[in-house]
Amino acid sequence: MYRFSFVLVLLFLVGCMADGGKVTVREVLKNNPTADIFQYNGFVYSNVTELDWFNDKKENYKKNSLVGEIKKKSTRVLGFKDLTATTLPVGTKIYTTSENEDDVGILIVEYEGKDMYFMRLLEG
Repeated sequence: MYRFSFVLVLLFLVGCMADGGKVTVREVLKNNPTADIFQYNGFVYSNVTELDWFNDKKENYKKNSLVGEIKKKSTRVLGFKDLTATTLPVGTKIYTTSENEDDVGILIVEYEGKDMYFMRLLEG
């Protein structure tokens, strides 16, 4: 039940990708205090690695260029800024999935030898 509720919240937050509206860390953590998120270029990214609807899409995304590393770990809204994460440790590497630097809808994180997929959250 919890996982189903989280998926519904995530789908609501992702909404229409063409809209361009930013979801805030405050909104995400209010709805799910244990969310696995980080912020990059002012946008919040949420872990979609284990979500059923994303499993078939994983093979479409490959690591491209390194865009940064997690600089801070925090679950507090105050001071949550770019390259801050709720669960990923400091030093975790973040990669693009496209040669187009503007195409950052999905980012790949390399964590404990495995790839994890994070989707940019936009308001619908």
